[in-house]
Amino acid sequence: MIALLATLAFAACEEPEPLPGSVDTIVPDNGTALILNEGNWGGNNASLSRLDLTAGTLENGWFASVNGRGLGDLAQDLVLYGSKAYVTVSESGSLEAVDTATGHAIHVDLGTRYPRYLAAFEGKLYISCYNPRSVIRIDTATLQVEASCQLGGYNPEGIAVVAGKLLVASSNISDEHGTFNYDDRLYVIDIATFSIDTTVTVGSNPQKVMAVDATHAVVNYLGNYGSLPDGSAIVDAATLTVSQIGLPLTNMSVSEGIIYGYSTVWAADYSGKTTSYISIDAATLSTTPLLPDVSLNAYAIARHPTNGNIYIATDGDFIANGDLLCFTPDGTLRWRREVGMLPSKIVFWL
Repeated sequence: MIALLATLAFAACEEPEPLPGSVDTIVPDNGTALILNEGNWGGNNASLSRLDLTAGTLENGWFASVNGRGLGDLAQDLVLYGSKAYVTVSESGSLEAVDTATGHAIHVDLGTRYPRYLAAFEGKLYISCYNPRSVIRIDTATLQVEASCQLGGYNPEGIAVVAGKLLVASSNISDEHGTFNYDDRLYVIDIATFSIDTTVTVGSNPQKVMAVDATHAVVNYLGNYGSLPDGSAIVDAATLTVSQIGLPLTNMSVSEGIIYGYSTVWAADYSGKTTSYISIDAATLSTTPLLPDVSLNAYAIARHPTNGNIYIATDGDFIANGDLLCFTPDGTLRWRREVGMLPSKIVFWL
């Protein structure tokens, strides 16, 4: 075990080769982006970076500079809804409602719920929580918890609103001996009644769930890191049918019905890893390689909504701040800048 840990530590510290022509001057574009930097577990160093593409400026620590306090311990998810950005901070047990224009935030104390992932629909926020294992509903006007839908015995993760339903990942749980057990389902919750209709099987250890269009969602599942494989699937919320994509996705985002993701595969002896990037047409499940000549320790991916530029955030080997890189659709690097610790999500608005 000690030898394995040493090997993993060595692999984690390996830096990818510098990209040719890497520059730190942001090439002006259109719109604004927020980068959610989740921070280290127990480090209390989560943050938000604000990227003004029109002006070509990046402000790290934007949340702290405006509000005079940090974001907290382990930022989990970020959604844009109306004029606000909503952020869950799991270890701090909080929700932040951030005005996108000014950065001023309203802090909501969620106690020991350990809030995870977010979805927004018709003036409400839906948040998956570990304690108790549930989905809570919050009114965006009052920021008060209105109701809770109790789930089963596994930790809930990703959540999405599709076809008037909430799809919630039921992932895993560890017992008193530290042994993990894995579920393979999504809960299907009727929004009108805020109760569980049924479940649908997708694959072992589902994690992130994202709406693709009005009736479909994409989910990635990580398997049990052994006998049960990782993968990804499309779920039709209207018919509750599941179409396997046929490849694993470590992380992903969705833009105009297309899934943009990457898959990280470790060597059998954990001596190194390779990451490949891909886009997937959710309607046909056809795939197209992205960034074929790029080697990065990716931690997030997103596509600019109008010009198709691809943004990749790197993990900083889990010991340093990550970088944000912008590529043209054909894979040419436009610029590269440092952001925060473990940048895990990138969202745009125009």
